[in-house]
Amino acid sequence: MRPLFIAAAIGCALGLMAAPLAVPPAAFAQPAPAATAAAAPAAAPAQGTPYDGLPAGQQASLFSRQVASGELRKLDDAQLLATFHALQPGTLLLWARAEMNRYPEYEYWMSRQERLNGQWQEQPARMMIRYRHQPRQLYAKWLPGGAQAGQEIVYDETRRKDEMYGHLGGLMSFASMWIALDGSLARGQSNHTVRDLGFQFVLSMLERDARSLRAAGLSEKYSRVDIVQEQGTRMVALTWDLPAGAPAYYAKKVQLMLDLRNPWPRVETAWNENGEMVEKIVFEKAVRKTFDAAAFDPANSEYRF
Repeated sequence: MRPLFIAAAIGCALGLMAAPLAVPPAAFAQPAPAATAAAAPAAAPAQGTPYDGLPAGQQASLFSRQVASGELRKLDDAQLLATFHALQPGTLLLWARAEMNRYPEYEYWMSRQERLNGQWQEQPARMMIRYRHQPRQLYAKWLPGGAQAGQEIVYDETRRKDEMYGHLGGLMSFASMWIALDGSLARGQSNHTVRDLGFQFVLSMLERDARSLRAAGLSEKYSRVDIVQEQGTRMVALTWDLPAGAPAYYAKKVQLMLDLRNPWPRVETAWNENGEMVEKIVFEKAVRKTFDAAAFDPANSEYRF
């Protein structure tokens, strides 16, 4: 088989890189949102909360304590809505950044769908990812039951900052090779690169949009708060209706769902200016880890490079 053919095949199939409840793939087959809102008040509830009048830093500390203790998820729907309405515009970003600093490396599982060239990808990719933020290193494997099952990639910016090493699943798994991160081959099935994997990317996207909103004299706070049921779990859905879509902002509308048990989003969904869903990521679970060098080495006997 000619090397050029192998490069094209691997590049096309390894594109679905970016980003963390084990959810069956059929749950993500439709581009319409799966969650149903239990409450969606137009104005902030009148009842008081412990957050009232506190600056963003103090609110973030209180929010962290209430998540860790389980107190926040014990609130009823009305109390939760009142709490999220009481938060200052920058509170959740402060909380999220502090929590992400506690997760410099971790292993997580996710499902992901995208709209590529105007077409919604019906079958989600299901992935397990080992991630280290500094230096940026990761290993990803596409899991059974999802698109591109059996594929693997490894990325280590200390070795090759602009390339990843990977192979297809199935009969093509024998052909591993280096592929440019941002080339046309790797972009063949994704709007992202491998460097967009990880919870830190979701947070950096929110922080970038917040800066843009402040620069435009607008509030960075979410536009809407809903209590929803997603896959049988009560979550808080925060929605940002932004002035424009990409590239000025991440998307025209962005929604994050929090389960109030974990310091990361459970679901991230984005829509374009036409109201079409452009991506949906479901973060299934995450575990803090301390990796050795073998975790990001293609020679690891656990891998199939």
